[in-house]
Amino acid sequence: MFYRVRFQIKLVMLFFVVVLVQLVFSGIASAQMALATGWEVDETQAGRKTAIFTAFKSGSVDADRAGLDTFFDKYYFARWTRPENTGQVQQFVREFLSQDLRDAAGNAREYLLAKSFDSLKKIAADNNATPSSRYNAILAIGQLTQREPASRGNPPTPYVQALPYLLGEYQKTENPKFIQLGALIGIVRFAEIGITDEGLKNTTIPNLFIEIIQSGKPKQDGNKEDQEMTDWFRSHALDGLGALKSVGTNGQVIKVLSEVIENNEETIEMRTYAAKIFGELNFADSDTTLNNQQYQQLGTSLITLMKATADSQLQMVTQLRNKALVAKGGIPSVDITGISSTALEPEFAMLTPEQQLEVTGAVQSVKSNILNVTHGMRGARLTGTAIAGILPMLPGDDPVAAKINSVVKLITPLFKVLDEGLPEEITRQRLTSGMTDSMSEPYSGSSGRTTTKPKEQQLKVNFTAIRDALQKMSDELSAIIAGSGV
Repeated sequence: MFYRVRFQIKLVMLFFVVVLVQLVFSGIASAQMALATGWEVDETQAGRKTAIFTAFKSGSVDADRAGLDTFFDKYYFARWTRPENTGQVQQFVREFLSQDLRDAAGNAREYLLAKSFDSLKKIAADNNATPSSRYNAILAIGQLTQREPASRGNPPTPYVQALPYLLGEYQKTENPKFIQLGALIGIVRFAEIGITDEGLKNTTIPNLFIEIIQSGKPKQDGNKEDQEMTDWFRSHALDGLGALKSVGTNGQVIKVLSEVIENNEETIEMRTYAAKIFGELNFADSDTTLNNQQYQQLGTSLITLMKATADSQLQMVTQLRNKALVAKGGIPSVDITGISSTALEPEFAMLTPEQQLEVTGAVQSVKSNILNVTHGMRGARLTGTAIAGILPMLPGDDPVAAKINSVVKLITPLFKVLDEGLPEEITRQRLTSGMTDSMSEPYSGSSGRTTTKPKEQQLKVNFTAIRDALQKMSDELSAIIAGSGV
């Protein structure tokens, strides 16, 4: 694929994503899948399920604990491990976390938490279990909840016994990468919803996240696929730092983020994701006080990154456009109209399915990366008073603050083009220019019929429109950086 953004996706419910093991760690997963036999399953226990969980809702625990253990050991959790059940693990985990554990009360909940924690640890460590069951087991451990949220909008109370286990499993270098990743995702969840141990919260866990980010820096002539996997881990570590919200001892988190942002060897996705975390930090509540010049430096760094982001996305889109034109016999470098060379490229609806997918991906990439940098500048709000990010830490009349505000104003017209297409007058000129080539023929499937999506579901841009909008933004960013565009 022409861009690498999948590690940016916030995988809140990753324990449902069984295919991750097969796709990301396919070599390890394939070898272990071939050896996996799973646990023995006693199907005669299935008939007890309804009665057991109905009792658990009222907090009742069967006096026959040995019988309950048999149900969970030989049937309930054993099902996860079987090769023939790989496609059902999603359902099993969803049922456990979102129904059976959620509804259990009182002593029954305590029993179920202890039993599930013990069983899931065994699955995660068992080479005879399928890789997908092992991965989902450790993800489920990270999702264990001592108490459900008191009300909507409040976080649940995590199962505190899980955190030391997750830290230990991540640090075991002999563990498969997918087990380490599952452990890391669980640690990040704790950072998001609350860590009661002050030593873990303020020292151990932030140091772990920082070490993951710093040790994974790109190396010259390094393997790109290996780096992509490493960056997946690093993106979760960045999430963890953002969840903790601390600038770190002596501003250590700020230093780490700045190093990623300013490193041209990093992918633009990694750099913009690091920038996003500035919008999550509590600068005002920190014991580490930065002076105005330091905030100016951070703001200037983000402005420079926005320019690099626009140029990177422009290069990506231009390459895609040229490839598409060459494939159809077009001339990618010619601009005939004086307004835009979009006439050489057909409307989105007339692109092939592959080209439509690439245009859609390009739009998503542009938006994601631009918004990440913006989030670091002023948080999630594009208008009004900024309450997060670097901007609120600068005086209102600060020249860097003025530049940031000017940069943010460029996003609306860019996104308007991405969402709504070119202005109507340009579209009319394109449609009446008569400048079309073989690319403008609508795609036909094997039946010979023209294949298009319903109009309301289609984008209204092609590569050229995206390119032109990005070029305009890049030019305006250059003027802002030079001081003439504020």
